Amino acid sequence: MTRLWMADVHANLPAFEAVLADAGTVDEVVFLGDIVGFGPHPAECLDRLMALDSQAVIGNHDAAVLALPPIGSLAGPPNWDHWTRGQLSEGQLDVLSCLPTALTLTACGMAAAARHHLPEAPYLHPAMPEGVLAPFLAALPERVIVCGHSHRALDRTIGAHRLVCVPPVGQPRNGDPRAGYAVERDGLLTFHLVPYEVERTVRDTLAIGLPEPFISRWISFVRTAADPEWSREYEPGTHA
Repeated sequence: MTRLWMADVHANLPAFEAVLADAGTVDEVVFLGDIVGFGPHPAECLDRLMALDSQAVIGNHDAAVLALPPIGSLAGPPNWDHWTRGQLSEGQLDVLSCLPTALTLTACGMAAAARHHLPEAPYLHPAMPEGVLAPFLAALPERVIVCGHSHRALDRTIGAHRLVCVPPVGQPRNGDPRAGYAVERDGLLTFHLVPYEVERTVRDTLAIGLPEPFISRWISFVRTAADPEWSREYEPGTHA
């Protein structure tokens, strides 16, 4: 059995399409949240995900868009969540609202949970010591936890748990702008990276008309996968 794991598309259709083409034919798709939010193609990406007949969970950016009032009642200058909500039909919003927070399945030969993020945990980083990660895993009964949200690849054994963070499709933060995903084939999980049309995403983002200086900073981030705040390294003694 071959399973495609994806997370954090963030409305980046070129990255999403590149991952699907690179992964090829699979038996099953599991999506770990944040199909929309902070990207120029929310409706297209949600439609593409629906067409895959995947198992999926809701992400924090998906939930943030759902929490907004109807677009006609919004006041003040638009931000990306406001713009995103305005791009989605009521049917698409209904699809997002029906996504669960977690799935249980068998992965890597063991009972597993698929979620967007660990409950109450900060953004996870591969350099976090075991003592920082262990408390967030202790209450989870599944042996394997597969999530997204951290925007960095991670595969660690922490006590009795295996914690996997799938590399993001649409918003990497590690200085490598390629789109990421994971493939589980007969119980063996591997990470993959693939180039995509970054400048297409840049062009479509600029066309939204979001305010400066935020958008210039964001375009630089998309091109380089690096930002002093969003890509900062883990500092011992902190949880962020």
